[in-house]
Order: sequence, then structure tokens, then C-alpha cells
Amino acid sequence: MLNVYTDRKFIEKHPKGEKFPLIYALLFDERNEFPEVKNYYQLVDAIDEAEVAFLPFSWNYYLNKNLQTEAEHFIDECHAKNLKVLTYISGDQGVMPTNKDVYVFRNSGYKSKKLKNQISFPAFFKDPLVHYIEKENHQVRVKAAKPVIGFVGQATPNLLKAAKDVGLIVYRNLKFHLGKTRLEPQQWYAAPFMRYKYLKRLEKHKDIKTNIIYRERYRAGVRTNRSVDKTTYEFYENINDSDYIFNLRGAGNFSVRFYQTLAMGRIPVLIDTDCLLPLEGIIDWTQHCIRIPQGKEQEMEARLVEFHKNLTQEKFEEIQQANRKLWEEYLTLTSFFERIHDLLMKDKI
Repeated sequence: MLNVYTDRKFIEKHPKGEKFPLIYALLFDERNEFPEVKNYYQLVDAIDEAEVAFLPFSWNYYLNKNLQTEAEHFIDECHAKNLKVLTYISGDQGVMPTNKDVYVFRNSGYKSKKLKNQISFPAFFKDPLVHYIEKENHQVRVKAAKPVIGFVGQATPNLLKAAKDVGLIVYRNLKFHLGKTRLEPQQWYAAPFMRYKYLKRLEKHKDIKTNIIYRERYRAGVRTNRSVDKTTYEFYENINDSDYIFNLRGAGNFSVRFYQTLAMGRIPVLIDTDCLLPLEGIIDWTQHCIRIPQGKEQEMEARLVEFHKNLTQEKFEEIQQANRKLWEEYLTLTSFFERIHDLLMKDKI
């Protein structure tokens, strides 16, 4: 078990701040959703008892509230005691930490621009096989002659929207360079338009069967909790009824759908836009997904067909089961921080 130090006084002053997920699990898990986290991490009040420190809130919060001085003071205090400081960046775009001598967890970002101590973070969500799909309705897929690839989500040929999406990115990037925002610049990318383009290609291929529901807006534009829940059921039912799921980044350079596909025991087809995946070097991602490298997008259909063709029924089932197991053992909040705990204990972070 690791003794963890964090800035509890700051948390008390800012109770609604955006918390580092591990700190949330340790201090604010009122529903007892993450009890096993406490088997690996123990919060201590005295810095001299600590083995590692966590900045309690996201860098976004400190910078947006002009509280970076408090963050730096905490980091300096920890470094004076030779403690590693683990920090967190949230959001699609993210911000640049003011201190380069800390470890940074984040979902988004670009592999080519990775910080020295940056650690890719999976998206965390409720287990779909507990909350949305009854286990008796979730079966290992039988291999058919043609691969079945699914998708439910925002994908549109609307050129005006694509222009607006790119224009908004250009505007935000300009604000960053003028010192008007702390949000990092992004590549110009109209994700809904590009999704539509790739999905239509898949639909036209004679050796691929598609299971695609196009949405004009995110979550079909619904706003009420009941409607959101309905669209989530539809989303997971689509994954359940497919062999493979198409994955392409959203507003940030990462895909929550990628992890949801794994949680459902299905196989992601990932258009890799310079993505960072969690625990690279520990997880052999080539065994769990079809990853289409940047610049090779034109090979998507051929790679999918070839991959499926070369699988036996036994291997097809094995990958599905391995993907669900991967999510359970490496990519939930509890299991991910268990792996981080092991790396910290071995001094490999």
C-alpha cells in the first residue's frame, strides 16, 4: 500500500473543484463505488509519512481560477521532501502545466507532442454489462463470413458544420497564441464530417456488413436524463450487435467509445490520429484492436477484411474475451490505478 499526500486544506477551500479521479475515489466515494482503491492507496495527513503526492485538482481548475501559485507551492513542498507529484489534465483540449517536473495524467493530447512525464489516461464510466446490457443478452459473437462493424454517433456530411468546427478550432488556437486562453492548440479536424466520410466508405464495401446509426448531433441532441439514458442503451445495444466498432476522435484527440468497445468485449477499429493509448509498453494494443496509422486511412477497409478473414472462430472468441478482461483488469478506475500503484512501487514512474 502506498501512502499518499494531497492538499486537503485546498480541497476544503474549494469543495467543488475538479478533482483528480484517484483523490475523488479516496475522499468522496460516498456510494462506495471504488472500495478496492483503498487496498492500494492510503491518504496520510503528514507529508513526512508520504511516499507519493497527488495535486488534488486538475491543472485546468488551477489555471482557470488563477490559483497556479497554490499549485506550485504544494509541488515545491513535496519536491523538498523528494516526493514525486502526480497531476491531472482534464477536458478535450487540455492546458499546459506550469511545472514541468511533475507527472501528468490526461485523456487527450498528441503522441508526437507528449510531455516527458505524461501518462495516458483511459476514460472511466459505469460497467455497461451491469447498467445497460443484461449479461444473458451479451454473448460472444460467432464469426460470420463478413465482419460486422457498428457505430452510433454524430456523423454528418454537413459542410457548413464542418466549416464551423474547423473555424472554432482556428479561433481557439488564435486565442491561445494571443494569450487569451490557456487551452492548448488543436489540429484542424472536423470529426463528425470525417466520421461520415469513413463510415460511408465502409458501407460501400462489398465484403463488410455495417450496423451504423448516424446522428446529426451529439447524443442525438437530447438533454433530459431519461433521454440520455435511452440513447446510452441504444449505443451499447449497437456495440453488442456488432463484431467491430468504428472509432475516431471527437473534439479532443481521444475516443471514449474505444474503451466502451473493450468493456463490451468487442474489437475497436481505431483511426489513429497521433493518439496516446494507456499503458503502452505494458499492453500490446496490436492484440486488442485494429489500429489504422495516421497516413494509412485509405487501407481501413482492406485491413479490416484481412484481419477478420485470418481469424479462426476460436481466435475470434478469444479476442472478444481478452478485450473485456483487459478493460476489467487494466482500464477501470480501480484497475488502472492498481497498475499505476505497481509501477510506482517498482519506481517505473
